[in-house]
Amino acid sequence: MTIKNIKLKNASGDYLYPYTENLPIATTENAGVVILDNTPTESSTNVLSSGGAKIALDEKLDVSGTALKATADAEGNEITVTYATKSELSLIETTANEAKRLAEGRTRASSFASYADLISSLNTVSKTDYKIGDIFYIQAQSIPDLWVYSVEEASTSYTYSSDAELVNTIETYGFIQIGYFKLSALESAKVDLAGFVPVTRTVNNKSLSANIVLSAGDVGALALDGTAAKATADAEGNNISQTYAKLADVISFEEM
Repeated sequence: MTIKNIKLKNASGDYLYPYTENLPIATTENAGVVILDNTPTESSTNVLSSGGAKIALDEKLDVSGTALKATADAEGNEITVTYATKSELSLIETTANEAKRLAEGRTRASSFASYADLISSLNTVSKTDYKIGDIFYIQAQSIPDLWVYSVEEASTSYTYSSDAELVNTIETYGFIQIGYFKLSALESAKVDLAGFVPVTRTVNNKSLSANIVLSAGDVGALALDGTAAKATADAEGNNISQTYAKLADVISFEEM
């Protein structure tokens, strides 16, 4: 038997729709007319079309995919609060190593012939070549040696003009930045000791560790108001043996 679709007409020739126009909307419990949604819609009871489902799924992460962004880990811990970034850990490691080295007295010392040589080197080296506490000894006299008190993230090139300008900058601001490194002067200033004598030296057996007061007797001299045991002249400069007669040589009146 062949199944055919038919339409019914009334006596006036009008088509009759006794069931098609009055079908109920389908629900999860009753059959009926199905209404489709092309995209997932909140609170909708309509059926999602295949195309709408694909569009929605294409925008979701696959079960084996990797999320580009997340605010929490699999256990629900907030990432920015729970975890440290690599840069933060690097900074902590650097600070800890600097503190450890200082505590162990492991500061490094380097020597340069002049400020110009030091500047030429620091303008080109990496930020990891020196650490806080490292010392730069300068061979030239009358200028302070320097030490690293801070390592910066960005390098600033310094142009050398004179030792005096560099020292003046440090005295004004407390530091000078050369490359990645902020330098300050060592508190122990250089002193040329060529003209000094050791405190162990003495003057007339008196130590130089304190002020020295010498008396006439310390140097074998006659005190200002003293009496000479021997003299060749009197206070006026007259030669005694030529000017004065001895008592033994004077003839008494009784002998005359």
